[in-house]
Amino acid sequence: MANASSDQIYLQSSGFIRTHRYKAGILLSCSLVLGLPACSTLPKQTEQPSQMAFETDTSQTSLAQIIEPLREQNIGLTGYRVLYDPLEALAARMQLIHKAERSLDLQYYIWDNDRIGALALHAIIQAADRGVKVRLLMDDNNAKKMEGIYLALNQHQNIDVKLYNPYRFRKYRAMDMVLDLKRINRRMHNKSFIADNQIALIGGRNMSNQYYNVSENYQFSDVDVMLVGAASDEIIHSFDEYWNDDYAYPVQEIVNPHHHGLRFPSLRQQLEAHSQDPATKNYLDLANRSLAFDQWLEQKIQLDWVEAEVVKDPPSKIKAKAKTEEHLNFQLLQHLEKPEQSVDIVSAYFVPEKTGADRLKKLVNENIKVRVLTNSFKANDVSVVHAFYAKYRKDLLENDVQLYEFLAAPDSHNLNVNTEEIAKKAKVSLKGLSRSSLHAKLMALDQKQVFIGSFNFDPRSAYLNTEIGVLLNSPALAKAVHETMDQNLSKYAYKLVLDANQNINWKIRKANGEIKTFSKEPGIKWYQKTGLKLLSWLPIEGFM
Repeated sequence: MANASSDQIYLQSSGFIRTHRYKAGILLSCSLVLGLPACSTLPKQTEQPSQMAFETDTSQTSLAQIIEPLREQNIGLTGYRVLYDPLEALAARMQLIHKAERSLDLQYYIWDNDRIGALALHAIIQAADRGVKVRLLMDDNNAKKMEGIYLALNQHQNIDVKLYNPYRFRKYRAMDMVLDLKRINRRMHNKSFIADNQIALIGGRNMSNQYYNVSENYQFSDVDVMLVGAASDEIIHSFDEYWNDDYAYPVQEIVNPHHHGLRFPSLRQQLEAHSQDPATKNYLDLANRSLAFDQWLEQKIQLDWVEAEVVKDPPSKIKAKAKTEEHLNFQLLQHLEKPEQSVDIVSAYFVPEKTGADRLKKLVNENIKVRVLTNSFKANDVSVVHAFYAKYRKDLLENDVQLYEFLAAPDSHNLNVNTEEIAKKAKVSLKGLSRSSLHAKLMALDQKQVFIGSFNFDPRSAYLNTEIGVLLNSPALAKAVHETMDQNLSKYAYKLVLDANQNINWKIRKANGEIKTFSKEPGIKWYQKTGLKLLSWLPIEGFM
């Protein structure tokens, strides 16, 4: 039996780095077991009663009293607020937890055992103590370090935790990969946060230090969108689909309590102690300092109301049973208007495949400006993906698709304005705060439409994982995205160009205005480049 300490809330930020590298492990496993017969390892599950969010009456909640009058004035439309700043993104989540009166429905790919994860769990327990019904749905791929905590959390009468698409062999997960790779390789990548059936958050952020500028290692540059109205309702229905799916297992049916010493009273005590830590309190104070979300709740911030379309994968995609027209990428293409001037794509993991590359080149041939921002090799937290992106760079550049690669370490004067204050008050290393990785998934068409969601523009998001996003018909937002990229690309990204010999060069504008040119790819060693080149020749692009 494990000691209780093994399941304690510890303040480490490396969990994401370890767990998110499942892609590399998947690739290795795939190469080893291709051709082996599959054997389902999915555990047996007792039949669960169906639960629907709207069965809980939230019409008299404080959030409903704010939102419903706005909805009545904008029937059929969606109100939105984009959350760019990581501190505001955390403040929004914490305040929604505090404001919730009847229900919290949370769906995530990663919830780490770190400072942010502990803060959110502490607030959730406080909400449950008030009588709020909490449903927490987690993909099981990254749950190994958290399963004891989930089990303890589930002991609260108002908290239900489910693990999606679980591993059967809890300790030796590689066994599932060998015996049931087809299932294990498909993951629920959705991120949604719903309070009292009134407000929904979706986007790229998980619950981990890296997403909220508090990691000791590096920070993710990401974006969320807060939604009310028609789109929020669709996200709520999507959550219900996954919660009631037969791949969603109550944590107590998956995790053996005899293997974990942590119980709920101890968990509560540890989380309370963590919340009182001076550095933690200082960080929360910084996140709440702008009072932006409080002002929004007081209707001092005007929402933009637009037509919107939620695009989402059904749970059946995990089972490889979803029809093509049910896939998010198919839905997205159906709802996109034909661009006339410009397309901007921001994607942490960009692997366009031949079809996507051809589509981008065709747009350029129609005199449409196409820009793509993705991670540089050094900024990419899953470097193996870079091998398959790199295959397309030269061809895209030859056809005038503009490529930009995100810097791992921007110049000091371009860092987040809160960097030094966070380092001092929240006790986070400046080195970690100065390193970045792009994690946003966003696309803007002309001054017409903007897509925000969990969907990476790569084969894994397209064919394997489930995703969710929203397409906003917002000229104002599309204009803002284009202008922001105009202003900031030279500060935060290399621009890729072809020299006279058709070799790729990387250009960056320094603080003094000087343009520095690299003829060799920055941050990559010769042996890494060779290894990735060899890897790119393998027939495994669809696993990216």
